[in-house]
Amino acid sequence: MRKIFTTIILISLNLCFAQQANTYFPSNLGFVWNYKVTPLDSLNNPITQLEFYRKDSLALNSNYQGRLASFVLSKEGPSQTINSQPYVDTNFYSFEGTNAFEYFSSSGIQQFLLQLDSLRIDTNFNFVRFFKSLENWYSVYRFAANQGSAYTLLQRDTTISTFRIRFKYSATRNADQTINTGIGSFTCKKFTTQWEFSYILGIINVPLFSIEDTVWIAPNNWMVRAFQPSKSVDLSLLGIPPFKIQGRRIDIVSQIVNVNYENDLIENFVLFQNYPNPFNPSTKISWYSPQSGWHSLKVYDILGREVLTLINEYKEKGFYEIDLDLSKYVNNYLNSGVYFYTLKIDDYSQTKKMILLK
Repeated sequence: MRKIFTTIILISLNLCFAQQANTYFPSNLGFVWNYKVTPLDSLNNPITQLEFYRKDSLALNSNYQGRLASFVLSKEGPSQTINSQPYVDTNFYSFEGTNAFEYFSSSGIQQFLLQLDSLRIDTNFNFVRFFKSLENWYSVYRFAANQGSAYTLLQRDTTISTFRIRFKYSATRNADQTINTGIGSFTCKKFTTQWEFSYILGIINVPLFSIEDTVWIAPNNWMVRAFQPSKSVDLSLLGIPPFKIQGRRIDIVSQIVNVNYENDLIENFVLFQNYPNPFNPSTKISWYSPQSGWHSLKVYDILGREVLTLINEYKEKGFYEIDLDLSKYVNNYLNSGVYFYTLKIDDYSQTKKMILLK
């Protein structure tokens, strides 16, 4: 009897440890995910001729909006240019026991929300302000949840043009699934998140439309596949013209091959976005010069005051990369905030923004 009891305890402990959320996320800073993104038509068939790529990078672990978070930078574009593009978006993840939290930000849909506000459906309701009020941490991925179970992350009722509207954000843990990917075969945790919009008529909840997104999460690799179906949306009840949301499938790949990358650089000056960004205490700054000349690379604060001179010397044409490591400076005197770095090579000059977080 004691042996059986001990066995049950050990099995339970193994299940518990296996479900720790942070074991599904890479631990090393600088980890890079390469994805192929395939748009879907109205029947959710792939439109392969419109494929593009996405690159994510684990840049920083720091506090964000009250939680210790992993900062994942993201960018999208064609294979010919994505390696030279700056990162433009940041996703935030936080881990606590068997739950993985994701920070919802309305910035990714702000242009769409601004378009809705421009329709002036209800002068007393502002879509941008409403969705900004929803920005928060949500325990989206609950690894210990029973397979097939659904859970509500957010529910908010509001009034738009005399209609009572309900916004609901929920998730479902699906059955685990083994899939083959561009970097190997994995037994994945599978989750579906859903935004539901409905009209409350008395005690009846009338669905208007929903947006689903299914992700496959592999140990030590996080998301290796995602699928968001295409949707036709009819919100004429609210005076919003019908529109379509194009679906897409995201698949991880081993690398993004860009055969034209070096050739594209040969005739052009290029100052790259620093990496990682935001950073603390170090980051890399790189550039390409198609000609020899005097190189000056300086850092300025938000008031335009010079705070650091990184390079001030003659260099031959070519690709260069330097490490900006603030820990090497006495007292590390720069405060958290926005800074700008400017590269000057003879008559060429370019400036980019970077963010220091402490």
